[in-house]
Amino acid sequence: MKKIYSIFLAAFIILGCTACSSNSSGEYPVKLAGYTINEKPDSIVCLSDSVADILIACGYSDRISARSDECTQSEISGIPSVGSKDKPNSQKIFDVNPDIVFADKTIDSDTKDKIENGGVSVLTMVPAENGEELTRLYENICAVADGNISGREKGSEKSNSILLTMSDLQRIVPESDIVVTACYIYDLNGNAATEKTLSGKLLSYAGLTNVCAISNTSDEGLNKIKLSNPDYIFCAQGLKEKISDDSNFKNLKAIRNKNVYEIDSLLIERQGNSLTEVISFMIETVYPELSNTKKSSDVQQSNGSSNIEASNTESSQQSEETSSIENSQQSEETSSTENSQQSEETSSTENSQQSSESSTEASKVSADNSLEITENLAYGLGEQGSDITKIQQRLKDLGYFDDDPTGYFGELSSDAFKAFEKANNLEEDGYASTDDLKLLFSENVKPSAQ
Repeated sequence: MKKIYSIFLAAFIILGCTACSSNSSGEYPVKLAGYTINEKPDSIVCLSDSVADILIACGYSDRISARSDECTQSEISGIPSVGSKDKPNSQKIFDVNPDIVFADKTIDSDTKDKIENGGVSVLTMVPAENGEELTRLYENICAVADGNISGREKGSEKSNSILLTMSDLQRIVPESDIVVTACYIYDLNGNAATEKTLSGKLLSYAGLTNVCAISNTSDEGLNKIKLSNPDYIFCAQGLKEKISDDSNFKNLKAIRNKNVYEIDSLLIERQGNSLTEVISFMIETVYPELSNTKKSSDVQQSNGSSNIEASNTESSQQSEETSSIENSQQSEETSSTENSQQSEETSSTENSQQSSESSTEASKVSADNSLEITENLAYGLGEQGSDITKIQQRLKDLGYFDDDPTGYFGELSSDAFKAFEKANNLEEDGYASTDDLKLLFSENVKPSAQ
């Protein structure tokens, strides 16, 4: 799983500024270096399991008509496979009549040429290495799937949501003066996840010090593991028993303390929801006392078997946590029922008075002075900046905008603004005019009734 500054789908995306009459909205064409996508693709062949993870996270799984063997996500397990992601069966790809093919840069060049000679564009990607690149990757993949405006906004919002979740997980790790060391290795030779990749950075999100953070070769990685003697070793599936018997590893602290855990190498490289799933599993493994991280049982399944190993102790803890949550929910439901019954027993006069008082209280809104509104200040589709962030936050505070502010005024922001305009008896054009903004940030604005 590697973060991304740009999707680098063969190169970074250059958004199209011209469109035919059927695409006058500016959504298409979407231009990538050397490629032009003229309309929304209804049929996508996804050879890259990481791109598939992103498409699924962004709600496009129904567009994927075929996949590679490596795309083992449960959401698309029922669609046909076209073979391996590096050397797929081109005829099987043509059989599903795709509009676009997403692939990794490892795809066989002859196969890629054959697919493109058949009239289908093959977009290859370079994985992200940091948060900024991750956002750009999401924006560009979603732009291909949904257009320059709507797609980019969706990609930005989803990537920001994942990055926020990763940061939230990082914050729940207990503070300690004790350094906990770990590594993720792909094989017995010492090939490991480093800080040059997003997968290597996942260890730090879990509060762990990656002993192979700076390892340029497998030999260097192996030496660092032996010298640092890590507390935990995470490894590819099928490697745990081999590590325990290997002379380079068997005397390490992690082996002696039985702190070796398997995580599918495909899973750790994916850059969709798998990012938070892997971090959650690592946190649960190292800090089992924490009860608020995502349960490891939620992690994606591959070919019917779990991608991430969970111990019996962890399963027991999860069972106790689930029981506690269920009991809490039952208690809340019982309390809610009792309160409801008591409320029904009050007189109609009291209910009327309470309703009136509640309505009056709900209508009270404080003015927001965060945005300096000058004459001719206005915003519309496609604009971005810190002012847009403040507008989105105000809309969210008033109940019109459900997502986190992104600073980009796309379709979702326009729809939220239309809802505000409708509730406040303004022209529903989704355009943030000066007068609209003055009302939006004033104490006279009506919040959403929802």
